[in-house]
Amino acid sequence: MWTVIAAAVGASVLFISKESSSLHGFSFFAKPYATSTTHSTGPRTNRPVHRGTARPPAQPGPQPASTHDATSESNSKRGGGFHVGDLEPVLVAGLEVAGGLLLIAAIGAVLVARRMRRRRRREYQLYEVRLSSHDEAKPQDLEDMIESIANIIRVFPGERARSGQPHVALELICGQSPQGVDWSLNIRCEPRSVRALDGAIASAYPDVRVGRHHSDTPSPRAGMLRVPRYVTRFRKERSFVYSLIADGDELASPPLEQIARAQVGLGEPSIVRFQLTPTPSYFEEIARRLYRRHENKLVRAERWGLPEGGLWSTFNRAEMRAAERTQNRSLFWLEMVVAADSMQACKTVAAAVQSRRGENRLHRRCMIVREGLYRRRFPHALGPLIPSMRSLVSAAEAAHLLALPTARMKGVPVRRMTLPRIPAPPDAMRGCRARRTVRDPDWRINTASDEPTAARS
Repeated sequence: MWTVIAAAVGASVLFISKESSSLHGFSFFAKPYATSTTHSTGPRTNRPVHRGTARPPAQPGPQPASTHDATSESNSKRGGGFHVGDLEPVLVAGLEVAGGLLLIAAIGAVLVARRMRRRRRREYQLYEVRLSSHDEAKPQDLEDMIESIANIIRVFPGERARSGQPHVALELICGQSPQGVDWSLNIRCEPRSVRALDGAIASAYPDVRVGRHHSDTPSPRAGMLRVPRYVTRFRKERSFVYSLIADGDELASPPLEQIARAQVGLGEPSIVRFQLTPTPSYFEEIARRLYRRHENKLVRAERWGLPEGGLWSTFNRAEMRAAERTQNRSLFWLEMVVAADSMQACKTVAAAVQSRRGENRLHRRCMIVREGLYRRRFPHALGPLIPSMRSLVSAAEAAHLLALPTARMKGVPVRRMTLPRIPAPPDAMRGCRARRTVRDPDWRINTASDEPTAARS
């Protein structure tokens, strides 16, 4: 596909350069011939010019005939006039350029149609995250975990242009079960990425497992989400330069704990989804430019005598210090959705979502016309086609929002794993399901033997 696009662009450039060179012979672009301004018909002789002497006055009498008509006639014969046939190179050049542009537009339409089809048909599965009873991650480990997740699900630029970028979502599902209220934490991702995501999460939470209990294969949850009656979406209220992280939030409880308590206390089915889509790598450079532009704006405010504190202001320094923590990190499009069967339930859960704020906060988006569209998209986890710039979050902000609940979370019926993940060393004696006898030379799994000759016999 990229070969065809490159060939189309190259052909268009070649045609344009060829036709532009042919336009040099066109009369509009040709250099006009110099016309004589003298009225003398005789040969021109070099006469010496005497400085300081007066020019003799003109002799009265009839003036010689002008040669303007003859010059115009000669210029018209040379091509100085306008002819209908001179428009042929311009028309050919216009047709060539239009053909190249139409070819590029057709290839772009094919790419967009392919991406839309892949977006609808991409397969995602829902896997339950089995929490541990004694895991607490450090802030830097959380940021490294989010960076690993971004590198796992980010595809190459060519694949992104052809088929689009897959996403990963963390879903907090609260529903009814025969035993009462059931709350669970889940990850929605592609089946091919679940093992890699399990390893990335284990780097920060060693005893947490994704879609499995012990060493078995991860299995997705059965069933499918239904279309909710009400949906609420969120994005940043201010520019994405301002961070959602406030100073001193490292010692606070994870925001997911308060959201889980609100869901369970409500007693109604509800879902909160944090959907992350990695941006292209050049968005990091855009974020640095915007940060630098905002910083230069503050510097100019204090130099030009405006009634602003500039960088000397305590308020501005706090905002820029928090924004500095979000630079030089991976960026995501954040699609945050709250779904429930009543508007009051959405507002209750949304209050818990918006409770944690820093220099920026999550703002509820108004959806008067598009609410039905996003209600139908919710079971398939389809985000907007063109995301907003205020939906950009850095890996540091995502790590702050998606820190897993600790064992101190009370009042939430969540299943936790009590057995730690302690892998056995490779020289440990392991059992085997197949029954072996002592006479079998392979009855010992451990190959590190003190008597190698006896093992060979």
